[in-house]
Amino acid sequence: MRDRLLTFFTEKGTLVEPEAMDRILSVEDPIEFAESIYSNLEAKPLVLTMEDVMKVESVIREVTEEHKVEKEVEEIRPSKGGKKTSANAKDFNSEVKIKKDITGNSTCEGTIKDFQKYFKHRFRTLGTMVKRRREMGGCINIARARKKTTEMRFVCIVNSVRDTKSGHQIVEVEDESDVASVLVLENAIGGENIVPDEVIGVIGKSGRNDLIIADRIIRPDIPSRRAFEGCEDPVSVAFVSDTHVGSNTFMQEKWEKFMAWMNNGDEISSSIKYIVIPGDVVDGIGIYPRQDEELSIHNIYEQYEELVRLLEDVPDHVQIIICPGNHDAVRPAEPQPALPNNIRKLFPSEVMFAGNPCTMTLHDVEVLVYHGRSIDDFIGSVPSLTYENPLESMREMLKKRHVAPTYGGKTPIAPENEDHLVIDTVPDIFVTGHVHWVGVDEYNGVKLVNASAWQSQTSYQKMRNIDPIPAMVPIIDLQTGRARIKEF
Repeated sequence: MRDRLLTFFTEKGTLVEPEAMDRILSVEDPIEFAESIYSNLEAKPLVLTMEDVMKVESVIREVTEEHKVEKEVEEIRPSKGGKKTSANAKDFNSEVKIKKDITGNSTCEGTIKDFQKYFKHRFRTLGTMVKRRREMGGCINIARARKKTTEMRFVCIVNSVRDTKSGHQIVEVEDESDVASVLVLENAIGGENIVPDEVIGVIGKSGRNDLIIADRIIRPDIPSRRAFEGCEDPVSVAFVSDTHVGSNTFMQEKWEKFMAWMNNGDEISSSIKYIVIPGDVVDGIGIYPRQDEELSIHNIYEQYEELVRLLEDVPDHVQIIICPGNHDAVRPAEPQPALPNNIRKLFPSEVMFAGNPCTMTLHDVEVLVYHGRSIDDFIGSVPSLTYENPLESMREMLKKRHVAPTYGGKTPIAPENEDHLVIDTVPDIFVTGHVHWVGVDEYNGVKLVNASAWQSQTSYQKMRNIDPIPAMVPIIDLQTGRARIKEF
C-alpha cells in the first residue's frame, strides 16, 4: 500500500513527509483518503506535511457534520428550493448542447501541409498544457537543452520508443528546434506507458553518447477536482454502445428485456432522460473478411432501418443521441462526422446525431463521447493494458489529454488543420465502447464509463480469446454522479 501511495503522490508531483505518510496509512482506505487530501488542498504543495493532512481532516469533519445536520433537517421538513427531488424524467425537458464535433467542419485533403498543420496544432496545444505544469518551470527547447550540463526541462513529441536489454527505454523525441535521444530508466518517475506521437515534458540531464537521461516524464494530464458537480434536475443518462444491428449475434431477446424495463417505470428507468450510443450501431458491410457469413441483414440501409424499429420502443420523453464507430456508414478515419443525411433521414426527427469523438453537455454536465477504437493501439503498445479492463486505457487518454495519440496504428486518423482528438477541456463524464466490455470508475474526478455491447461473442473474438460482457447498461445520475450498471 505504501508503494501505491508513493506512486499516487509522485504522479501529482508531490513528496510526502514520513509522519504524514504514516497517518494516511493508518486509515481504513488510504488511497481514498489520499485522493480526498489532494482534492481538498487549495494549493498543491511540493511536500505534503502532517499539518496539511490535519487541515484536510478538519475540513472533512466539518463537511460531514454539515451534511448530517442537513439530512436531519430534510427528514423533519420538505426541501424548499435547491435541487429538485422528483425522479421522473418526463417532468423535465432535454437540454443537449454539442460543444465540439467535426461534423461540417472537416478541412482535410490529405496533403503534406495538412499533416504539418495537424501535428503543429497537436504539439502547440498539448505542449502548452505541459508547460503549465509546476514541474516544468524554466522550460527550454531541445536545441538549448542539449548544450546544458545541468538539469534541463523541455517539451517534445515522441517519435519512437524501444526497449533496451536492461529494461530501460530509448525514446526518440523532437520539437521545432531539434531531435534528441532520451534514456528513460526503468524507475524514472512517470516513465511508464510512453507511446509514439504523444506530447511529453522531460526533466533530465546530459549523459554519455549524446543521450539525455530522464529523471522524470511529465504529461499534460488533468487536474484533480472536487466531487462531481451535477445538474439541478434528478435525471440520468444511459450509455448503450455497440448494438451491431444486422449481425446474426445481435442479442434480440436481451434488447427486448431492456426496452421492457425502460417502459416499466421503476425508480431508475423513470429517471433516464438520455440514451447516448457511442458507435457501432450497426454491424456494417465489408468491415472485415467474410463478414457476410455472420450477417442476418446484408443491406446497410436495412440494418439502419432495423435499428430505427428497435428504437421505437424507447419512451418518447427519452432523448436519443447517436455517434458513429468504425462499423458505421461514415469515413473510417477519426475524427468521424455524424452519420450522413441519407442515413439520418431514416430516423425520427427527435433523434440527435453527433460525431466521434464529441463533447456535449447534458443538463450542463459535460460528457466526452469517444467510440474507443484507439484502445486497440494502447493495448498493442503498452504491455500492462488489456481488453479485460479498458478503463485503464481511458485513464491513459486523460493523462495524455488525447484519445488517439499514436498515428499510423490500427486507428486511422485524418490530418485535419486542427487535432480534434485532443482533450482540450476536462469532462465530467468520459465514455467509450468498442471493446464489448463494461465498467465504471473515476479518475481525478472524471467519471469513466465503458458501455458494453449487444452482440454475443463473435468468431473474431473467439480467435483472440476475448470474452465480451454484453447486455449491460451503465447509468449515471446527472444530479449526484452516482453510477449503476443494469444487467439484462
